[in-house]
Amino acid sequence: MRLKLISTLLLGSVATVSMAQEKLDFSNPLQIPVNLSGNFGELRGTHFHAGLDIKTQQRIGLPVYAPADGYVSRIKVSTWGYGKALYIDHPNGQTTVYGHLNEYAGEIADYVRKRHYAEKAFEVEMFFKKNQMPVKKGQLIAYTGNTGGSGGPHLHYEFRDTKTQKIINPLKEGMDKMVTDKIAPSVNSVFVYPISDDAVANTNANPQLLNYTTSADGTLVVPTVKAKGKISFGIDIFDQADYNANKNGVYSLETYVNGKRLFSYRFDTFSFAESGTVNALIDYERYVKTRAKVQKLFVERPYNLSVLSYNETKGIIDVKPGESYTYKIVLCDYHGNERAISIPIEYDATEAKTARENNVKEFKINADKDYYFERGFASINISGATFYHDLAIDISADQEQLVVGEPVTAFRKNMAISFDTSKLTIDNPDKAFIGKIDEKGRRDFYKTTKKDHIYTIYTKSFGTYKIMIDDKAPTIYKPSFTEGQWLSNANEISFLISDDLSGIDTIEGKINDKWILLDYDHKTKKIVHKFSDGIVTSGKNAVEIKVTDRMGNQAVYVSHFFRK
Repeated sequence: MRLKLISTLLLGSVATVSMAQEKLDFSNPLQIPVNLSGNFGELRGTHFHAGLDIKTQQRIGLPVYAPADGYVSRIKVSTWGYGKALYIDHPNGQTTVYGHLNEYAGEIADYVRKRHYAEKAFEVEMFFKKNQMPVKKGQLIAYTGNTGGSGGPHLHYEFRDTKTQKIINPLKEGMDKMVTDKIAPSVNSVFVYPISDDAVANTNANPQLLNYTTSADGTLVVPTVKAKGKISFGIDIFDQADYNANKNGVYSLETYVNGKRLFSYRFDTFSFAESGTVNALIDYERYVKTRAKVQKLFVERPYNLSVLSYNETKGIIDVKPGESYTYKIVLCDYHGNERAISIPIEYDATEAKTARENNVKEFKINADKDYYFERGFASINISGATFYHDLAIDISADQEQLVVGEPVTAFRKNMAISFDTSKLTIDNPDKAFIGKIDEKGRRDFYKTTKKDHIYTIYTKSFGTYKIMIDDKAPTIYKPSFTEGQWLSNANEISFLISDDLSGIDTIEGKINDKWILLDYDHKTKKIVHKFSDGIVTSGKNAVEIKVTDRMGNQAVYVSHFFRK
């Protein structure tokens, strides 16, 4: 079995469905009470969440039903991302998506199994014509799971515009009626941000946490901020629903100064191309250091996020002599529950008692410009618009490693790092690559291109890079049977696999010299072959498993079992 995608089967061009006037009544795809572990637009580590995560009572294998008539337009099986996913196009011009499935059902399952064996691949992707795989409302289509990048059993449920593939908030499509929510959004923390070079807030030139109290009407009131220069605010927030302890994202936010709206967002729809800008919306350095997602209520440099709206101030208040201001933040969930935060601001000419934390760095970077740096054996190529804001970095290199910046900066796109290895001593060049090492000694593999003695990687992270060697084969261990064991009553065989550095690249399995499907879950490190595939025969069954890592090191496991 090949782990990575070997080929894509195009069964027919994806039908382009024009947006119809028809309004479909979508039913609950699980037919159990809807409790959410994640909602639309929620801030995740690298993206805005594209759908609803519906709890499955901590179980795998709950039936998933088509919520409306349509046809299966796409199926994708991947080790990562949505894992086992299914897409249904509906006659109203929308597509529903079901992610992290455990398995498909009925005719769909049979089709996918045949495709695995035809492609001899675990990862497959299929597109279907309009009349090839029709489904009716209420039809069983799959079973819930925990595949791909899922952190626990649930159903990822998503709506898209079929033609544009823009993502739509499922609560707009009737799911709001399936969720009981009378709880207003909550606040973890509020910060003030001095922005201009001369800005001071509460005698400090750096961002700082603000205290607040709760008034009788539920409004959070912050003591008066005494400031000068250009300032703004940041906020760490969450929302909850009835009968649900999960802390999810907030649907909308608006800020005002003296009644004039400055900055707002509302998560109704966005495109996948915008999703990575989550790291521009949050205080990324604070997130890296503390894991707190403090949303900046201002824009340093414009970036493409359609849910945002702001006026010419970009959410920033210029606090001038003799002036006072009332800054207000209004949070709202989809069901209309609101929370307000009120922050009085007064001008204060007092200079900062705590200077700005702006350590002197060697290189100043204008985010709009291209840069090329050389240090010893290393070079760094940074193109314009790689970053969301201007910054300053240090670069150093010795005989072993390159240190470029600090890993607290959000990237919009990759930078290139190249090593001239002609003067480096590399014990095993065929197994060498450029890797990244963090402060705890953890190593990350990067796919490295080699042209003569020049090694190059593309990365979205500052940090420490060095040449690493991976000449150790993966490990295949803990088979579910002993050699020569009788498995007449068993339904499957399984193994655990692991690799210590570059990571698993391909997995191949055979029984009696016939290719077998091995279902792989990277989270549990487990590969499974089900006997229902019909490969296992009566008598002796010879098993061969080959696992190869991304540097070409291969482990082979050979055994056999018996079955009546």
